[in-house]
Amino acid sequence: MGFVPLDHEHTMWNGHDSMEEDEIGHSEETHPLLVNASHPKFRFGIKKRQFRQGNDLFNYEDKYPEDPIYHETAPNARVWRTYADESVIFDANMVEDSRDSVDVLLVFAGLFSAVVSTFVTQASQSLSADYTQISASFLFELVAIQRALASGATVDTVNSSPYDPSSVFVPSIGSIWVNGLWFTSLVLSLTTALIAVLVKQWLHYYIALPSGTPRERSHVRQFRYMGFQQWHVLVIVGLLPVLMHIALAIFFVGLVVFLIPLRVSLSWIVGSISIIVYAAYMITAILPIISPQCPYHIPLSDLTYATYTYLTQHLIPRFCFSLNNTFGNATSTTTQDGPAPKEVNTLKRLESEAVKAISDNLSVEALH
Repeated sequence: MGFVPLDHEHTMWNGHDSMEEDEIGHSEETHPLLVNASHPKFRFGIKKRQFRQGNDLFNYEDKYPEDPIYHETAPNARVWRTYADESVIFDANMVEDSRDSVDVLLVFAGLFSAVVSTFVTQASQSLSADYTQISASFLFELVAIQRALASGATVDTVNSSPYDPSSVFVPSIGSIWVNGLWFTSLVLSLTTALIAVLVKQWLHYYIALPSGTPRERSHVRQFRYMGFQQWHVLVIVGLLPVLMHIALAIFFVGLVVFLIPLRVSLSWIVGSISIIVYAAYMITAILPIISPQCPYHIPLSDLTYATYTYLTQHLIPRFCFSLNNTFGNATSTTTQDGPAPKEVNTLKRLESEAVKAISDNLSVEALH
């Protein structure tokens, strides 16, 4: 009771038989019981999400009319509209990922720079003479002289101050190292923040296409995308976290050097923790290369894998080829220009090949 037969419901939902709908006399909204229980509009009093019915957004043959003959590349042709829609989706994903990474870096760089600035302010005082301590030393010497005179002793028995205001102050080696490391860390952090701001401006310019026909916009977008790849903008975005991590490592080294004259045991503890943290950091950069399924993927992993493939596929084969030519053992498979270098794969390509290798097992697991 309250259910419509399957064929009758299907006819009413798709609107293919208006006669039967008129016989019912009420729409779905006035009689909610005339809806199959497997597709309720409300669940626990909350309205269910209504999925879009009709043409597929990615079915461009239905979305855009067919072009007249000999007008397939006209300014408003279907191919340019399709290209514009697909490029908007592609660019939105690419720019959103880059913006998220840059926004996180800006926050981290700002907080880190504030912390380092506090340490630098304190440590930089050791690079110049401490006139407060000098004044206190001379005052102590003056009091000692007055006491000696009052007791009838000679002034020669009073120890003179070790400070000489006329001499040139020379900071200690430890102070120079600490300030050098912390100032370097601060400069790298501020440089990262500056480049991050520039990257946000580059991304804004990239997606801000001028008005015009779909063909004109497609040409401008493709022109900018080619420049985006040629000038390695995404590589710069990927190197920003690495630059920030280097700044953090330099700060840790300076912190250890700063703690050595204060408390050696404390410097050992801080140094050990820093070494463990960055050892784990390097391991996470290498693990995705060893196992493509490893989720510990960081920007340094791409750089490490690119260096590894260049060494193994280009530099080492050329070196071996030179040795073979030198000792006269060149094989017939090599040419005078050296062996043909293999294509340098990326981690995404490595992951894709690993997925293809076990695609059957993945299908079973996904549909299990």
